[in-house]
Amino acid sequence: MKISQDQKTETRKKIISASVEIMIEKGLKNATMREIAKKAEIGDATIYNYFPTKESIIYGYYQDQFEEVIERIKKVDDFNEYNLQEQLQSFFETNLEVFLPDREFIHETFNVVFFSIGQSYSRLKPIRTLFYDVVDDIFLAAIEVGEIPEQVFGEIVYQLFWDYYIGLVTYWLNDQSDQFTDTSLFIDKSLDLAVAFLKAGILNKLFNMASFLFKNHILSRMDFFKDQVETVHRIKREFMGGKNG
Repeated sequence: MKISQDQKTETRKKIISASVEIMIEKGLKNATMREIAKKAEIGDATIYNYFPTKESIIYGYYQDQFEEVIERIKKVDDFNEYNLQEQLQSFFETNLEVFLPDREFIHETFNVVFFSIGQSYSRLKPIRTLFYDVVDDIFLAAIEVGEIPEQVFGEIVYQLFWDYYIGLVTYWLNDQSDQFTDTSLFIDKSLDLAVAFLKAGILNKLFNMASFLFKNHILSRMDFFKDQVETVHRIKREFMGGKNG
């Protein structure tokens, strides 16, 4: 009997849901694929048709959560009317809202996915791509309306926000304040500073300054550097010639 795509999707979700429960109960190291399969009510061999390892299930969980965040943002009717800071804040806060029911699981697995030495780039890439796509859309909208200048080092800015996201989740996981008010305050203040930085075009100005210095103080002195190199070579030849003599 052929299994439909909807059935495959449902089974995948059941496996991930079962993994969350098992790993919260027993921890990542003690959870087994057999226990997860049993919890998901599928055969021991069937689970490997969807995920080859426990780690791949975890990566699948985070990818699904990012997709859920994107779907929630799309359902916000006036999201496109938000300014840059409001859109970024909504994006990051929605991430934490989606994570909240599984906070114990996030605490158990987040470092494995985002901090492990030698982590699989190919596994993390789909998650990272989803993140970059959202940030790219937000930035392009802000540039289009003139809220911020076009970023010369767009890829670097996106990487900084990716690092910020990882730091934010880590902060949230360790936040013991009531209703995570410290995390909310951290988001407000940090994004306020980041957006001010972007509006000022600091990276663009640094690039322009570096370009000016290079053109006017490096390229203009290339002949001087060339002469110095030729002098060194001449002295070396004379020395070697005298030595041979």
